Amino acid sequence: MSRAFRPWWLATILAGLLVSTAAGVVVWGGVWKSGSAATQAAAVSSVLPAARTQVHSLGRLEPASRVLELYPESGNDGVTVRELHVSEGQDVAAGQLLVTLDNIERRRARLSEAEARLRAAEVHLQQVQAGSKAGDLAAQRAAVELADRQSQLSRREAERAVQLHARKAISDEQLESQQWQLDRWLLEKQRAEGLLSSLSEVRETDVRAAQSDIDAAVAAVASAQAELAGSELKSPLAGRVLRIRSFPGERVDPQGLLELADVGSMQAVAEVYEGDVGLLSPGLPAKVVLDASGEELSGVVAEIGNAVARKVVLTNDPVSDTDARVVEVRIDLEAASAAKVARLSNARVEVFIQLSRISDADSRVQSTGPVLGQRN
Repeated sequence: MSRAFRPWWLATILAGLLVSTAAGVVVWGGVWKSGSAATQAAAVSSVLPAARTQVHSLGRLEPASRVLELYPESGNDGVTVRELHVSEGQDVAAGQLLVTLDNIERRRARLSEAEARLRAAEVHLQQVQAGSKAGDLAAQRAAVELADRQSQLSRREAERAVQLHARKAISDEQLESQQWQLDRWLLEKQRAEGLLSSLSEVRETDVRAAQSDIDAAVAAVASAQAELAGSELKSPLAGRVLRIRSFPGERVDPQGLLELADVGSMQAVAEVYEGDVGLLSPGLPAKVVLDASGEELSGVVAEIGNAVARKVVLTNDPVSDTDARVVEVRIDLEAASAAKVARLSNARVEVFIQLSRISDADSRVQSTGPVLGQRN
């Protein structure tokens, strides 16, 4: 017959298990507390995500002045290019003549006509201010003198006729005829003197009218000069002709006559995802890699855009997000780097913006924070 089961054996086994467990906990805690700071930091780093050190994006090269697409002035619809004065890749000075349009000869003729009308208006004003011609004045003075002599002669004859009529030597009709002759020459003298006064007078209203004609002619000349200037395209800045879009004999291209830019200062335009823009600030260092050659360029963040748009520079990856929303970030290239890519406007690049300031701040926060396993 087997022995009966004794409960005190079960209690002894349970007590041994509890003692072993407690001893293991105490030993593990001691090892953790006596561990080095490096071991604890390694444990923390395995739990916390690593801080970002850079922002990567695609972009393109572009002159800092931007690429200018030059068009003819308004009023040149349907015109063609008459003459090109530059070639692609040529450096030009500000104000240099670039293109001449085919309507320039018609506008030159209009300017010549307007200038001729201005000269005529100026001559007319001089005539008004000078008064009548000397010959006209002399002739009119002679007419006044003639009328005066005739009136004096008629006056003497009329006085003699009155005396003869008193002696009944002439009839009433003869007396009236002599009186009529006197009145006629007196009126003629008055008319001649009035005309002489009119010829000698320079009226202010005539001067103002002539001056108004000059003002209108001056405005017409200015308008013709502006139209003529619109037939010539001149460079608005010192730069380089990047591309010619319209050649002699062709109508003006919808995209303009040519592209111009100041390539003395180049920038990389990075298309940064809108979620990463908050990590950036002006002055951060950047590395720019030419997609074609792999050459590396250096620069710093100069400007962060204020508008979100769709990507322009696309990757060759077929599964990439082509509709991603990005912000343009402009990076000033160092002088040595800018000189290398002066002829590579619109070249595709990869941009790596170093988040040095953000990384330093994150490291300081982590170093001052509590360490896992330690009490505050």
